[in-house]
Amino acid sequence: MLSKSVLSSQRQLAAPRPVVSGLRVSPVWGGITLASIALLWILASSALWLLAFIGLIVLTHEGGHLVAARRAGMEPTEFFWGFGPEIVGFDIGKCRYGIKAIFLGGYVKLWGMTPTSELPEGVEEAGTYRAASHGGRLATILAGPGVNIASAVVVFFLAELLDGNTLLASASASVGWVWFVIASTGESLWLFVREIQPYLGAVADTSGTVEPPVRFMSPVAQASTTGAVVDAGLTTSLRWFGILSCAIGVVNLLPLPPLDGAHALVAASEKITQVVRRDRSVSLDVRRLEPLAYATIGILVLLSITALVFDVRDLIAA
Repeated sequence: MLSKSVLSSQRQLAAPRPVVSGLRVSPVWGGITLASIALLWILASSALWLLAFIGLIVLTHEGGHLVAARRAGMEPTEFFWGFGPEIVGFDIGKCRYGIKAIFLGGYVKLWGMTPTSELPEGVEEAGTYRAASHGGRLATILAGPGVNIASAVVVFFLAELLDGNTLLASASASVGWVWFVIASTGESLWLFVREIQPYLGAVADTSGTVEPPVRFMSPVAQASTTGAVVDAGLTTSLRWFGILSCAIGVVNLLPLPPLDGAHALVAASEKITQVVRRDRSVSLDVRRLEPLAYATIGILVLLSITALVFDVRDLIAA
């Protein structure tokens, strides 16, 4: 009689490999994007470096979601770097991969994120987010921020090694760096919430002499810093990448929709409610959180705009 391991190996050998199909390339949008990148390199190379850093962070973040979703039995239908028009795309199995023209993020498409959302033709219920176990949903959501924080540990470790430290010292220092970023990010967010009135007062100050209780970096300042650290060398660049990656991971863990932390909280709360009520049919509809999601997005936009105001003021004053 064949053992289970032999039977499993035979099934894996017999299973057909996913076929790459549906390749499409848009020369127009590809050309526009390349021209935009070239222009950005000429006018503001530091901004291009920032896009590269953020792009890699987003790619690993969404890659964490993708791998965890597959392990949980979900069937993602899209995995793209960027938004907007598609530059290049291809299908592997039931999922389409590719690059889109606007390099300001990325995404993994999972269906069934709400209990009653309709599914398009060709998408089966068994492969949806809502059909997965609560543990699978939680792992899928937390995988993105988890990969960001884990990536930060790795790059901090490499930076310490390149500085000549021992393996043990580098490992200890990398954990210390991550904890510093987590604590600093949390402290800054809490200070912003606690001192929101003085912060807005500093924004409204026309004299430019009132300093806010906490300063966030605008994209302009982030780009400038990124250009400076790239010029400073590899170890400095690795540490800056680690800071960005860890901070993005921490912010995504906040329990505010549409951030990952809110989806994780919903999955955990739904499971706890089912256990307490002894009713597996209980489901929590995340659509009820849409007003809070809009408020969160508004606050993030406000932070970006006000940070830009402070940076512009500093430039004028200088």
